[in-house]
Amino acid sequence: MQNVIISDTDSVYIGLSHILDHMRSQGIDINESNKNEIILKLATQIQNESNDNLNSLSKRLFNIKPNTHYFQLKQEVICAGVLTTGKRRYAMYITNKEGVPVEELDMKGLELMKSNMNKLFKKFGEELIKNILFGKPKSDIDQSIISFYQKLKTLDPRTLGKPTGVKQINSYHIPALAGEIFSQFKLKAPSNTKAAIRYNDLLKFKKLDKKYESIIEGDKLFIINLKQNPYNLETIGLPNAKIPPEVEEFVKTYIDVDEIFESLLLNKLKELYLDLKWEFPSLNPNVGKFFSFS
Repeated sequence: MQNVIISDTDSVYIGLSHILDHMRSQGIDINESNKNEIILKLATQIQNESNDNLNSLSKRLFNIKPNTHYFQLKQEVICAGVLTTGKRRYAMYITNKEGVPVEELDMKGLELMKSNMNKLFKKFGEELIKNILFGKPKSDIDQSIISFYQKLKTLDPRTLGKPTGVKQINSYHIPALAGEIFSQFKLKAPSNTKAAIRYNDLLKFKKLDKKYESIIEGDKLFIINLKQNPYNLETIGLPNAKIPPEVEEFVKTYIDVDEIFESLLLNKLKELYLDLKWEFPSLNPNVGKFFSFS
């Protein structure tokens, strides 16, 4: 059945675009204002005819009276667009659910929308999927990715960080030696604990620890990946509180946007583009090595 888009345990999704195209060829006016109404009528017609066929089949094969068997097909949803990339991996924009108009994005199995995604990246992923479902041209989708990537460098670093909590700072903290800037860690110190201690060390080094609050046990923080910097820090934790301008400027200068983009979003976008059989766009010459399919 070439018109079946998705089939699951007890449901099937059928494409109606070929029917709409045929209706247009017959001179029937189908536009944005009446399309949903026409599709709903078609869905109801398909539902009723399918159930009539079930009645006929049950009577012919099993001598069961019409409407006394347990099988019945029911129109559940109408979708403006559907994207499927494999078994139990799909996205659909629902415009009607059981006869009631809705606007709802339903997705399953797509890496781009995993529940543990950073909120900023997850929101971008939702908008990207919506635009694809609504049939926006690839050039527009490409440009939205390029614009999003470029925008990342202007944001509060915490929006790009990994949100987490911190426990037992004191249990893993070894005070810095005389003349040293940074503390030492005990064995098996968690990465979030190390990142929190590094922030506190920086406050103390810049003599800001009396003016700004240090990160303490139980605090929420955002772990930021850093590129090469004068302090040789790989990560730093930023609290969900006011940050000294000096520390904020340091983080903005050395935040590794390319690495964050690559680890949180790039591979998921690559997978999506491969499923769509699209070529991934070049974001800019300086990061071309990160965004190539070759």
